[in-house]
Amino acid sequence: MAEGGEAGAPPVRLWVRRVGVYCDEHRKTWLVAAEEEEGMLRARIQRVQVPLGEALRPSQLPPSRLPHMWQLSQGEQYRDSNSRVWEIEHHLMLGGVEELLLKLVPGD
Repeated sequence: MAEGGEAGAPPVRLWVRRVGVYCDEHRKTWLVAAEEEEGMLRARIQRVQVPLGEALRPSQLPPSRLPHMWQLSQGEQYRDSNSRVWEIEHHLMLGGVEELLLKLVPGD
């Protein structure tokens, strides 16, 4: 695991605004990138200030393995808009940037 400082509480909800840009309940912007290694899907999410811009409807977005929304669930998990569970691998500050790394939990 990468080393870093405490980041406080993770966002409760993240909604897609446009490709690669999500917004939380405080209107803070997060850049999201999908990573896949050995068949395991992860989402690297970093809080970076970017212009919100015009929000796109889900039907306007290209196909993606990432969901349109994540919501913090019990424990160290998020549930996405497709009812999939994502485990928080880490949530910390790296070089002054808040980072959240989520791993998709394999379904039944």
